[in-house]
Amino acid sequence: MKIGFDAKRYFHNSTGLGNYSRDLVKGLCQHFPDNEYFLYDKNPDLTKLPPNAIAVVPLGQHILWRAHGIIKDMQLYKLDVFHGLSNELPYGRFPKSIKKVVTIHDVIFRSFPEHYALIDRTIYDQKSKHAVKVADIVIATSQATAYDLIKFYKADERKIKVIYQSCGEQYRAIYTDNAIETFRTRHHLQQPYLLYVSSFQTRKNHVALIKAFASIKQNNTQLVLAGRKGETYYECVTLLKTLGLENKVNLVDDISTEDLPLLYHGAQGFIYPSMIEGFGIPLIEAACTGLPIAVNDIPVFREIAPEGTLFFDVNQQDSMVKALQQLLEKDKTKTNYTEHLKQFDAGEISKKLMAIYG
Repeated sequence: MKIGFDAKRYFHNSTGLGNYSRDLVKGLCQHFPDNEYFLYDKNPDLTKLPPNAIAVVPLGQHILWRAHGIIKDMQLYKLDVFHGLSNELPYGRFPKSIKKVVTIHDVIFRSFPEHYALIDRTIYDQKSKHAVKVADIVIATSQATAYDLIKFYKADERKIKVIYQSCGEQYRAIYTDNAIETFRTRHHLQQPYLLYVSSFQTRKNHVALIKAFASIKQNNTQLVLAGRKGETYYECVTLLKTLGLENKVNLVDDISTEDLPLLYHGAQGFIYPSMIEGFGIPLIEAACTGLPIAVNDIPVFREIAPEGTLFFDVNQQDSMVKALQQLLEKDKTKTNYTEHLKQFDAGEISKKLMAIYG
């Protein structure tokens, strides 16, 4: 079978959509190596190309190739399937012989429009609407997103398939105590520390988390907030100074993908106060590293969080404070998420994808 992918995020996005694309393609290449895989992008980084995949670039580097001209190159390589990995499909007439698959990660711009610039949400809305309409199969990364697609776009339930995300194999790896301690020392991380991994955006709720952390009773605890600098980063810096927490809360924006599992492994627990998510891959990463977990009580977290997860109401500071204190009292050596994590295994996800591809 010949399977093509819109690989812009695969090659050029270092976080969420990029990780999803790379994990998905890597899983397929590993578990179904007899297929031919084609990664479509104008400027592919060939160092990231799997050994049994081919990079496809446009002749002439046409500016509208990804949105329109790419279909001609699908025909040229006689694809059986084309999979848009990040909420969109090209415009134009697809050959009937090519199955059109798209992954929709979320439509948060519809639920929280105030968090997006008008031009951005207009573009996202147009692309999502088009993709849902023309796709033969729409993959939603959670049941919560599937519900939103039906709610906002009147999507045909019969062509929506919920397939969860996997996460990098490095999160399931075993790390020595010495490797973890060396990492903590290098980054000046105290022990114990609680961890939140997320870019600094309003809906991610870093500010509410910092205010709750200021109220916990344990004085020897550190909070680590790791993620790309965003719209609320400097607001957090100012708040830490106001509350006198500069030495208690560590803002980290330079952890490499290779080192991120060590950041998880060194933590006492993981907290996730986001107001809305389409999936929430850090929750799965935290579960793979065996951390006690506390999350905001929203539908998608109820759906994917393992048994034993603590739920709190992010709008009630006392609820979050209680969750933080409970995380510190948990024994992380007794967590066991093995059965729960099977549904996020790359091999199982690859089998479900192949069943869809046909």
